Amino acid sequence: MSIIVEKLPDEPIIVVTYAGELNLEIVSAAFRQSAEIMDRLDGTVYRISDIRQGTSEFSDTMDIIHRIRHSRNVSGSTLDPRLKAVFVGSHVLAEMYADILKQSEYGGKEIPFFNEMDDALAYIRSDMIGSVAPSE
Repeated sequence: MSIIVEKLPDEPIIVVTYAGELNLEIVSAAFRQSAEIMDRLDGTVYRISDIRQGTSEFSDTMDIIHRIRHSRNVSGSTLDPRLKAVFVGSHVLAEMYADILKQSEYGGKEIPFFNEMDDALAYIRSDMIGSVAPSE
């Protein structure tokens, strides 16, 4: 499994690209690298997790979910209050992960899914515009 974590130029957007098997070690590394980037930014940061080339076993997904539940104060995790998460790709276990994170005991976070990176970026950019208070 490999990951690439990068910040898009001039935007508060982190893209994490997964290839191969997703497991707790890999996801934790993505959280740490995301936190390093987020610590240099102000305000809300968006993270796109591109899972189109990622795979996962049920037990690995449950390990990740268990870690998320106990990571409310872990910088860079999906539950980091500075972060808005978005997924690109479809995988039944990733969708299960997102459904579980909607539950209040897991943070109550909605994670949108998109099939293509361009759609995820359009969503984020629209959200950034919508979250800016109008000037008076």
